[in-house]
Formats: sequence, structure tokens, C-alpha cells
Amino acid sequence: MRIAIIDSCQQDIGLKLLFPEADYFINNLDTVDKSYSINKYKIEMKKNWSLINDINYDYLFIIIPLYDTLKDRKFFKQNLYDILQKELVIINNNKFEKVCFFDNYDYDYDPNEIINNDKIDFFFKRNYNKNKSYKKNVLPFPFIMFGKLSLIEKLEDKNESKIKYNRLFFSGTLFTHIDNEINYVRNRKKIYNKVSNIIYNPGRLDYNTYLKHIRESKYALDLNGVGDPNKRTFEILTQGTTLRMGEYNDLKWPFNEEFSEETIFKTAEELIEKINYLEKTPEVYNKCLENQKKIYNKYFNKNWIKEYILKYVYDRDN
Repeated sequence: MRIAIIDSCQQDIGLKLLFPEADYFINNLDTVDKSYSINKYKIEMKKNWSLINDINYDYLFIIIPLYDTLKDRKFFKQNLYDILQKELVIINNNKFEKVCFFDNYDYDYDPNEIINNDKIDFFFKRNYNKNKSYKKNVLPFPFIMFGKLSLIEKLEDKNESKIKYNRLFFSGTLFTHIDNEINYVRNRKKIYNKVSNIIYNPGRLDYNTYLKHIRESKYALDLNGVGDPNKRTFEILTQGTTLRMGEYNDLKWPFNEEFSEETIFKTAEELIEKINYLEKTPEVYNKCLENQKKIYNKYFNKNWIKEYILKYVYDRDN
């Protein structure tokens, strides 16, 4: 299985970690320095795209935030548009066994609305909305994002702690994101301001200390980011002794199991009500934590995620 991975602007090395045998191509370096991870995993970054053809490779995986390539939107990035055109030339001029796009953008659109090309076999979509209809070639794939560390890397930060403080931990950016073009709003401040009196927020922390604070807390607050899932979701789940209290969203996970309803809230009032209930019923708290651990251990690992991709690439039981 000869794979070429194009990480269009070096936003997420996760696929390279899943498929270490693959060749990893970039167009340009990300604005976020990833040298630590690149050196840690001894990743060779290739830039000679003339090597990407159906003679050298059977499969082509492309990582790109497709929404950034839309010319009529305010977040349009000319550089990414130009990169996409280069990628489409490669796709159209070759006959790979499978071509897969991994779209790591925040929004929950159908990628087929941006690219209509029958040579693309699958779109693995970070933000897949369980209440929307997508074409059959779009698959939920919440394991890819952007940032200094890939979500796949974060899975290696699994820890537990014997120390447990009875607190609801949160540390992060508070913002209101508004995109009037698609009538989209995400407001972290609205809920946070209503529950700030019950939140333990030590302020900005270095990353390892931040993770330590999560795993030493009985609860950790996961407020929605601009897109789903939030990287904080993964950071909380990796710290196995902490119960994630997650703001409701419409994200579809690529498995049927669900996190306990006692840990999901829509309003500040519901969050307070559910924490009070969990405090009064420790057996329910333990049930929710065990369910969270079960889901995490089963699905949030490189072997399962890799097999999930290969199931479609190899047409296993599809």
C-alpha cells in the first residue's frame, strides 16, 4: 500500500502518525511551529510534488480546510486556493486506487459543495453534523484539526491521577465567533459568565500543567469552540480520571456509543443542575466516568482510527 499524504499547509501530522510508511508532502510550513513534533517523530517533509503520481503511489490522502478555498467568503485564503488547484491537477492527471480528502475546517458543510469531482472517493470530515444530510462519500472523522499538536498526538497524553479535587476546571479562550455569511454564532462567554462562580480557572498555564490540572479535577468543562469537536474534548478525555461536562453540539462521532446524557448540557442552568445531581449520586458519577473511559479506550487510539480509514479505502464491508 503506497500512500502519498499531502498536508496542504502542514496543519495536522496525524495521518502520518497513523501511516508512518506513507510519504508526507507539504506545500509550505504552517504559521504554527511544528518543529518539535516533526523532530520527535522523525518526519521527512517532501516538497517535490512531481513525484506524486499513480506510478509511485496507489493512494492519495489530502489534508486541507476546504472552506478556506471559497473565493466568495471572508475567510478565503488565496494560498490555499492555489494549493487546491495543484492537487486537483494531480488527481485529474492520474488514476489512483483511492483519493481521500481529509477536511479539517470548523464548519459542517458538505465538501461536495466545494469540490465536484468524481475522482475523489471519500471526504473524511472533521465536523460532520448528525442532523444534516451528506452525500454517501462524506464520512465523519473528528480526529483531525489544526494547531501545534495534532489530535492523534494528544491521544498519547493519556494519564490518570490519584489526586482528585472536587472542582469544575476550565482554562481557555473566551470568545464570540460570528459569521454573518452563514448565520453562524458560537458564544463561549454566554454560558461561562453564568457559571463562573462555580468554575476553577487558574488562568493561562503551560501545557503540561494544564493537563495536570484537568486530571486532578473531578469535572472539566468543555465549552464548544468555533467548530466541532473542540481540541479540549480530546485533552479532557485523555486525562482518564476526570469527567467531561460537554456543551451540546450536533457532532456525529464515527461510532454508535454515546457519552452519558448526565454529562451533556445546553444551558448554564442545566450544567449547574447536572453537577448538583452528580454530586448527590456518586454511583451515577462513577457510571458516567466508566462509560467515558470505555468509549475512549475503544475508539480513541491509533489502531482503531487507522482501521476505520482502511475500512473504506479497502472497501471492507461497505
